[in-house]
Amino acid sequence: MASALDPKATRTLDPKRLRAGLLLAVGIGVTAGLAVALITGGPAVLEGIRRLPLVWLLVALALSVASWFGQGVGFAALTDGGVRGNLLRMTSAFLGGDFPALVSPFGSGGIPGGIFCLTKEGLTTGEASAIITIHSLLTGGFFVIVGAAAAVLLPLHSAGSAALVWTGFAAILVGAGAVVWIALRPARAIASIRGIVASPAFARLLGPERAEKAAAAAERETEQFAASMRVLMRERPGALTLSFVGLFVSRICLVAALPVIMYGLGWRGDVWPLMATAVGAMALAVASPTPGGSGAVEAALTALLATQTAAPTAAAAALLWRGITYYTELVAGWLALSRYLAMKRPRTPADRS
Repeated sequence: MASALDPKATRTLDPKRLRAGLLLAVGIGVTAGLAVALITGGPAVLEGIRRLPLVWLLVALALSVASWFGQGVGFAALTDGGVRGNLLRMTSAFLGGDFPALVSPFGSGGIPGGIFCLTKEGLTTGEASAIITIHSLLTGGFFVIVGAAAAVLLPLHSAGSAALVWTGFAAILVGAGAVVWIALRPARAIASIRGIVASPAFARLLGPERAEKAAAAAERETEQFAASMRVLMRERPGALTLSFVGLFVSRICLVAALPVIMYGLGWRGDVWPLMATAVGAMALAVASPTPGGSGAVEAALTALLATQTAAPTAAAAALLWRGITYYTELVAGWLALSRYLAMKRPRTPADRS
């Protein structure tokens, strides 16, 4: 039976804060989009957006939706029940859990959001934590492997583009390294986490009694998390492989949406640098301090695309790609998370039968 998520962690999931984050992300994105459009041609950019044929728009949208289900496979493969019967539930859990990441700086709401949604689907906190961490590790692996190749292929002629892209990859690599350390050295990680939480600074901040309770809870949850990690990494390598395949397909769908949009706008050129550009934009979205990379991705992607096509077409493609791959997920994620927040109790096996 699922254990309750720490109420302190759910403060990140407060509906008022989430709405404020949503408004901030949309506000930054709209402002950046208007600035990009004005700088790169104004009416020509809007005309380019309007000119995209409906069929190309629908194909790009279908790829974006398919990416959600790829992430659902990534989650479901790591559960005890596997993908069968869990795909829709885990896709919903991914969307709901990813929404706080999309509306918080550096994606800081993603971990508590993902754990919260998975526990609502009947998983224990330790199981949910292990799945979210493994998923983050596999995501980091994807960007390290694919991102290095993409960075080599990127036509980085615009000033500052190389620094932006490589900074994104470096941030992801550091995060993945931290997860590997926790997975391979759980005893040391438990001791380190308890030492931090039990430190005098923490005691002064929370008070001695609350700090001791927090240290005990941190040790308990870390032990449970480490046990779940060992099961997934050592006893279920097939589940990890399937999870990575689902995640890989998901990301490739998002990458492929960019050349689809560009072709719909009349562009004809080398697809590989274009797909590499999309990988760089996704890495920047993960590493950007703004919610979901709002503003930073629109500007950087336009600059990168402008090395491959005319500036108005580049801006139109960047804004369309962000609208289709980011803002549609924002809407779907908000709906999914709202449903989880309204649930009075976690699901049980009887609920799912």
